[in-house]
Amino acid sequence: MSIFKNLFLLFCLNFLLGYPSYGQLIAFTKNPADAKIIYTDIINFIQALEQLNTESDTVEVLQREYFSKRTPGLRIFIEKYGLSAEKLKNSIKNYPEDYAAIPVKLEWLKTQEDSIRHYFKKFQHFVPHAVFPPTYYLVDIRRGIGSGSIEGQLITIEKEAYNVVDQGLKTHIIHELVHLNQLNAIGSLDKYLAIYNSEKSLLAITIREGIAEFFAELVTGKYTQDQAYFYTRAHERALWNKFRQEMNDQNVGDWMWSQPADPDQPRDTGYVLGAFIVEAYYKNALDISETVRRILAVTEYQTFLKDSGYTHKFK
Repeated sequence: MSIFKNLFLLFCLNFLLGYPSYGQLIAFTKNPADAKIIYTDIINFIQALEQLNTESDTVEVLQREYFSKRTPGLRIFIEKYGLSAEKLKNSIKNYPEDYAAIPVKLEWLKTQEDSIRHYFKKFQHFVPHAVFPPTYYLVDIRRGIGSGSIEGQLITIEKEAYNVVDQGLKTHIIHELVHLNQLNAIGSLDKYLAIYNSEKSLLAITIREGIAEFFAELVTGKYTQDQAYFYTRAHERALWNKFRQEMNDQNVGDWMWSQPADPDQPRDTGYVLGAFIVEAYYKNALDISETVRRILAVTEYQTFLKDSGYTHKFK
């Protein structure tokens, strides 16, 4: 997920706007085969694109055919990321090759449904009480965003659409699915959001994202942050020594959502370091089912780190 810090703050706001009650989650299916994959917004965008010509009012066409016909997923996305017809018009002008490829991209996405539901089924194997909200495919302004919301996973598809095949697509979908199931396991919106306000710390956010990254890798065999994974694996001890000095700070610094001060360090190494901590906790499990429940429901992050035994590997 290429998410910058300001976008992440909007993610938290979206939970406030989109989760009027915890009970809404239980309306989602628990059967992976019944999970909905929704292409409506892409289809509407393609229809808008077909109506554009040199004499068209691009903003008016986009507003009428794409924004006004929005699905619940696109509605949340617009609120969350400030998408507008004017911004989309400019992006189409700047990256015509990407947007022209969207019809072909749509056909490829449709071929991925079976494998996505296969990964949903694998996720259910590890998380038996998982819920499966819809996955919405959306057209944005080439930011490459994958995100969670009350309506389901929100996945933008226009960035480098001309390449058609997106090897990381299913990993991003599972990562976002985990976040909704974390909320489900915690059972309280206030407790879920606490680490972004009153209880904010680098450690808490690292573990929160690390849980999603851990399960995404467990299910798909890949991390959403490939460069960060290889760098973190190669420099784990040095990164841990730095992290443990900063982990109680509220500032996420070089660890997430921005370019680190060290030009050799890739973005989002915090995701991967968090996944390593979760992996250590998981490997110590005597009862896998109970361990998974505790991982998803964690709100005591210092205790979780201690119980993981992760720090022992550096002694």
